[in-house]
Amino acid sequence: MLLRALACSLLLAGLLPAAPAVAADASTLHVSGAWVRPMPPGARVGGGYVEIHNAGETTRRLLGAESPRASSMEIHTMTEVDGVMRMRRLPDGIEIPAGAKISLKPGAEHLMFFNPEPAFAEGETIPVTLRFDGDASIQVEFEVADRSGKPADPHAHH
Repeated sequence: MLLRALACSLLLAGLLPAAPAVAADASTLHVSGAWVRPMPPGARVGGGYVEIHNAGETTRRLLGAESPRASSMEIHTMTEVDGVMRMRRLPDGIEIPAGAKISLKPGAEHLMFFNPEPAFAEGETIPVTLRFDGDASIQVEFEVADRSGKPADPHAHH
């Protein structure tokens, strides 16, 4: 408490520099290639993938996401533990170093959509708000597409 009061008084006296105002700016964050996989009807979860480029001079952090089409969203990562792929939540988000690009992709860091309503169908777009540090956010349209790299099954019935 004393330390906080001291920091506040030093800040007010102009002896401590204030945090830069650009921290809340999303203009240096560029998003591309946003997509989600199509889902079978009644599916409870879906994965979202996107590239984020930080063109700024300070490290930023993706903290979370929301979509009107999902009850909630989380940032997850896949890791191999004793030869088994395990998924876990990243409650602190993902750091995006200055000048770097991160890719949220299958088998690595990705977004999870919970209880999508209705299930995502190929060809539609899903509105998502990506939340970053400094109260910055970016509205993104995620394309629903099968980007598994596997050729379409010619025997599948649509």
